Amino acid sequence: MKTRILTIILFALLVNAMYSNIVILNGLTHVYTGSTGETITGEVILFNSSDQEQRVTFELNEAIFSCTSNRIFIKDKFHQQSSSKWFSANLMDKLLAPREKYVYKFSIKIPNDKSLKGSFWSMLMVNVEKPIKEESLNTKIGLDTKIRYAIGLLTNVNAFDNVNLDFSSINLKEDSNSLKKELEVKVLNESLFIEGVKLSLEIYDNKGTKIQETETDRNMVFPGFCRDFKFDVSVLPNGEYNCVLIADARREFAGTNISLTIK
Repeated sequence: MKTRILTIILFALLVNAMYSNIVILNGLTHVYTGSTGETITGEVILFNSSDQEQRVTFELNEAIFSCTSNRIFIKDKFHQQSSSKWFSANLMDKLLAPREKYVYKFSIKIPNDKSLKGSFWSMLMVNVEKPIKEESLNTKIGLDTKIRYAIGLLTNVNAFDNVNLDFSSINLKEDSNSLKKELEVKVLNESLFIEGVKLSLEIYDNKGTKIQETETDRNMVFPGFCRDFKFDVSVLPNGEYNCVLIADARREFAGTNISLTIK
């Protein structure tokens, strides 16, 4: 079993996370690889950086993706690739003392089903509440959530397939107010596994001279769903251009040639 901590992704609701006194020390996206029947153990390390007690609560949510709308988080509604039923831990409240570090431990038990293959996921939601003393709980005072962290628990089951990516749409978008021009690329992941995808774009003029080369950050594209990538091409003068667009995932590459007209 192999564990990797990937790029931190922070979802802060109502108040920006920079104001939170609770810090997640070991990242907000945890990726595990295991085999059928294996039990994976994991942990989330929290630290109360303030001089006051802080209450946190834990719950499981699903991350629902789509090629046509934004990702949403939802409770008690499972998707086809959900790993929520594999999750085992105490979904409780925890009062953190000032400067306390707390290790929240959990396990993910992959079912003993040989047909399982691909990436499965669930979201552990950590809600940071208003500071409250333990003895105040019986007063039934309502607590307002200030910060919410969504911790992705992503589990790859059994051997990886080859990368299977497709460019589902490529469009040039122009903002008439700012005059900003962006090439928007929608990448579809047709494999069974979550892929970390980075795009690169080479732009050539009508004489075949390369005049611009740029790349995106690497972002996760979930199986069966899309991810939008953008290239700023505002600096290009009006004209006709030939471009080479390449998607890189796990050092496997998919590419296409496109014609670009700037007016």
